[in-house]
Amino acid sequence: MNVRLIECYVPKKIFAGYEESLGDNLENIIWHSICEESNYTVIRLLTETEHVEKVIDVLSSKYGGSNFRILVTEPTATIPEIKKEEKVEVEDKTPKRVSRHEIIGKIGDISNLSKEYYSLLFLAAVVASIGIWLDDVALIIGSMIIAPFLSPMISFTFSIAVMDTSLAKKSLKNLILGILTVLVFSFFIGTFIHVSPESPQVASRMNLGLQNIVIALSAGFVGTLSMLIPEISSTVVGVMIAVALMPPLVAFGLMLGSGYYLESVPILILFIVNIISVNFASASLFYIYGITPYKWWEIEKARKLSIFTIIFWFSNLLILAGIIMLFGNGTLKII
Repeated sequence: MNVRLIECYVPKKIFAGYEESLGDNLENIIWHSICEESNYTVIRLLTETEHVEKVIDVLSSKYGGSNFRILVTEPTATIPEIKKEEKVEVEDKTPKRVSRHEIIGKIGDISNLSKEYYSLLFLAAVVASIGIWLDDVALIIGSMIIAPFLSPMISFTFSIAVMDTSLAKKSLKNLILGILTVLVFSFFIGTFIHVSPESPQVASRMNLGLQNIVIALSAGFVGTLSMLIPEISSTVVGVMIAVALMPPLVAFGLMLGSGYYLESVPILILFIVNIISVNFASASLFYIYGITPYKWWEIEKARKLSIFTIIFWFSNLLILAGIIMLFGNGTLKII
């Protein structure tokens, strides 16, 4: 059973009592404890992961205007063991997931573009460039592990789902600057090491088919699920996003640096297909899993925006799929 420990620090003078604080969420609490520390009343709650968001929203609504703080941690063990009670419940069609607050924690702080972020992108570009040049698959895989593309990609679609304009701007800025960083470095490297269209790792990305869309969609779905489902490691799955973005972006930069401008067009199309596929996959899952803003009056507007976003990405994906299909047997190659 996946559980979380919620600690809510409420100023003593405004604490309304345990039952009054949680309202209708009492049945979702496995264990609770209330004590006083300094000027605060501390409410400790143990609940299943899927109930955390509702509990936090209720506590925030009750005490949000005061000097309070909520901490959420994941216990490594609970003794005695917590067993799931067998009881008939009203069917909830919304899939179980972590809270939006935990998703934000997984995404991380993207407000500041650190030196480490650019260093990782630079190293990933260098490793991928050498891997493509030498046709070394191990080096290319290594560059995927290094590249930190998961957070900015997922955080952008997440910001739309929760209608966080500030997060959307930061995510988009982070993603664009990251892409430009890799492109500039790979272009610079391409001016020194000659990469031709006949190179195996380049040629494989010049031949486009519908399988490329399937791979990119899979990367987007798995990467987003790693944010939503507690059992999936987002660190490992981050490689899936890098698979869709890093190799084609570096290959495109190398081709430009080597002077093959026309020949690099299919690789650019591949990169755009991957970007659109990942965004469509993540936007769809955030909608299916019921990711909404905290403010209730924004929920309906956010849902309409999410539907529009899904349709937008899907329409662009269909257009690109059509372009690919127009070239014999679903393969695009510009010579």
